Amino acid sequence: MAATSIHRGPSAARVLSARTGQVFAGAPVGILLLAEVDCPFIPGSVSNASTWSVPVRYKLVPGLTEHRLFGPAPSDATPAVVQAAIELAREGAQLISANCGFTIHFQQAVRAAVDVPVLLSSLLLAPFLEQLLPRRKKLGIMTGDAAYFTPELWAAAGMSSSSDRYIVGNIDNAPAWAALWQYPGRIDVAAVESEIVCAAVNLVSAHPDIGAILLECSELPPYAAAVQRATGLPVFDFTSMVEFFADGLTRKPFDGLGH
Repeated sequence: MAATSIHRGPSAARVLSARTGQVFAGAPVGILLLAEVDCPFIPGSVSNASTWSVPVRYKLVPGLTEHRLFGPAPSDATPAVVQAAIELAREGAQLISANCGFTIHFQQAVRAAVDVPVLLSSLLLAPFLEQLLPRRKKLGIMTGDAAYFTPELWAAAGMSSSSDRYIVGNIDNAPAWAALWQYPGRIDVAAVESEIVCAAVNLVSAHPDIGAILLECSELPPYAAAVQRATGLPVFDFTSMVEFFADGLTRKPFDGLGH
């Protein structure tokens, strides 16, 4: 009997309604942006629209600077973050993320204010990955500044600061990486990649029981492939998280052989 090709036709006609405040459509991912971040956003960066498999929309959060986010009271920026998230959802965003892993501080406040999934930090993947790894394996977390891994941040991400299943690796003292933030507007991509790969290799060498690596910073995904090649480990980041949910929003019918 000849093989049969299964093809599903277009879905039944639908009636669509405009959303209040919506001025364009077709960009399901909404991303909150810090203000006054002047580093170049290369492909792979959360802030580079070409990173994504689907169209995205960006929204600057007024007053949410790095100084404020990393200051003694980041929660003071909560009203501005929540308002920006509400605007993104009103404009048609079907999930909301951000361009800094430390915006995890606003995760619960934004969740309470909008009716779409909220994924403000790749750290949200940590408890999930920890559950997937064999019990003898640990999750290595690479961050731009480990000093800000406070008990509050751990709790906001659903992680336990006392757990021995998470190993945090810091890259803030790497010269090329530090220069990216100290001298805005320029980046030596090869030098930064070398530093991040070196930090990852050193982390795994010091902790050979690491079974996977999670990149916290939104500017680290451009180097994920190089880290994976160097360590041989699965590597996850903002793009892993957002694309997982974006795929759920843009499912396509399966075509194939029935016999």
